[in-house]
Amino acid sequence: MLIDRYITRAQLHAFMIVFVSLAGLTFVVDAFTNIEEFIAHGAQAGGLWRVLGGYYGCRLISFFDATSPVIALASAMFALSWLERHNELTALLAAGITRWRIARPALIFAAVVSVLAMANREFVLPAIRHSFSRNAQDLRGDAAHPFEARYDHRTEILFRGRTARMAAGTIEGPSLLLPPTLAEYGPQIDSAIATWQPATDGRPAGYLLAGVTEPADIDRLRPVAGDTAPIIHTRATAAWLEPGQCFVVSDVTFEQLIGSTNWSQYSATPDLVRAIANPSLGVGADVPLRVHARFVAPLLDMSLALLGIPLVVGPNRRGIFVAVGSCVGMTVVFFLVTLGCHALATGYLLSPSLGAWLPLLLLAPLAAWRAQPMWQ
Repeated sequence: MLIDRYITRAQLHAFMIVFVSLAGLTFVVDAFTNIEEFIAHGAQAGGLWRVLGGYYGCRLISFFDATSPVIALASAMFALSWLERHNELTALLAAGITRWRIARPALIFAAVVSVLAMANREFVLPAIRHSFSRNAQDLRGDAAHPFEARYDHRTEILFRGRTARMAAGTIEGPSLLLPPTLAEYGPQIDSAIATWQPATDGRPAGYLLAGVTEPADIDRLRPVAGDTAPIIHTRATAAWLEPGQCFVVSDVTFEQLIGSTNWSQYSATPDLVRAIANPSLGVGADVPLRVHARFVAPLLDMSLALLGIPLVVGPNRRGIFVAVGSCVGMTVVFFLVTLGCHALATGYLLSPSLGAWLPLLLLAPLAAWRAQPMWQ
């Protein structure tokens, strides 16, 4: 129908304008703040514009994931307010077209944006996840960052070290504190560097320790076995190891070991589910909460749209500026409720499932009540 194309085209234009304006303002301020770092790196990476494009191209995708529900609502408010501004909404109602019929293109547009955001979270962001671990001060990923001690909960080995380098996946000055069950030749293993090695044919995932200084005779020692398989491989039985090296089996990846939030924030849902089932990680409430939130997100996006759109096309319209102001206030309350429930879940005051679903249980009935006059 002509009215569907008219409203959808207006909403698409508004979405692009708002999205480009907000993203451009955010990135321009950030780019000028860090312009010296970009220029210095551009001399080595093929030019300034190539560096800026690669750096902010990935962050543009993340920006869409974070802002798509709000921008979809803002574009719907703009498109429908445009009808009100030019008295077209009154003419449509006088022609016998129901409010629901007028609002339907905006709701469909919001649903399409929500589906695109869901696909973005599951397929696009996981593919570029490693790009978010580098900021403007560490564009090459070779800067040294302080390393915080972290356990492998399956083997009970405490990984300690001085610094970590993101791009290389290495820990400098590692000192691994061994549990009594693995401390056959001392309470700890000290080395110059530890490098993450993914699983390959015939070799499990873990960390290759080079330049081992403690124990000093690491090359002659036998491997240390866990309950079912060796946990610490030495050169005595592993010919692929060089002198002064040993290999510590671990299912905690380097990204997880350094405590980076990127792996959980930008991983696909199946990867998060596998992380929850991984006994080595011992994940907190934030990862199960994120899994549940992934399923709730499309429903919350539609609840937000149903809370805002009736402010324009509902029977109690009180002007464009009043509707926009009410929409802003309603959006603030919406996110305060959502973030508050998530904070209670991460603080272990609510279960992760309840913390993720409670906002929907509170806001969906309110959205249905607010949208009910549109059906009349």
